Amino acid sequence: MSRARRAIHKSHAPLLIVVGVVAAVIALGGVAIAQFGSAGKPSTQPAHSASHSLPNASPSAGPPTVSSPAAVAAGKTAAAACAAELRTTEAVITAARNASEHWREHVQSRTDLLSGKNSLEITKAIWKRTRAAGPADIAAVNSAVAEQASAQGGCARLTGTAAGACKQRLAVLQTAATADRAAATDWANHLQAMAAHAAGDFGAEHAQELWVAAWSRAPRNLNAAARATAALADAPACKPA
Repeated sequence: MSRARRAIHKSHAPLLIVVGVVAAVIALGGVAIAQFGSAGKPSTQPAHSASHSLPNASPSAGPPTVSSPAAVAAGKTAAAACAAELRTTEAVITAARNASEHWREHVQSRTDLLSGKNSLEITKAIWKRTRAAGPADIAAVNSAVAEQASAQGGCARLTGTAAGACKQRLAVLQTAATADRAAATDWANHLQAMAAHAAGDFGAEHAQELWVAAWSRAPRNLNAAARATAALADAPACKPA
């Protein structure tokens, strides 16, 4: 009989072990469920108490932000548009400055003639040379201005770390372009007056009056253009891309 009991006990031993393991798992599961249930309930402690209980905890950064292809393309487009606006504005400055420099020579030649620095022969040679370059000067300015108009507003769409410096640079460039264009416009007006006189629209006396008046007014815009050009040296660099 004792042998039979020992046999029965041995045969059920694995089953009892399994039952014991299951019971332990259920008990642990109950603890986990209880903890989960308590975590889901609103905390009655002040918000700052949690930060004191986890002094080394830091907010999770979350998954990295991935820019969509459309966003990347938009960024490249904005950078290209800003670069185009800067480039075309610089082209206006180059063309208008070249025109204004010829105008400066033309004006200075009369000043030097009156002061006795230059002879009439030298003065006339300067007038002839600068007058011959005049039409190409004005054509270059008009072409550059037209191209710049098609690129206006490009930097306004730029965002990111480069946006501030690029917009500041554009503002300085625009100031210089405006100043150089004003001087170039004076040159264009004088060229038109000379062409009209050559065409017989008015006589020499009126032509001389117009010339003296233009010569008297010229320093204002020429000096402003020179100051704007000097300010370009302090313009911040821009790398929109």
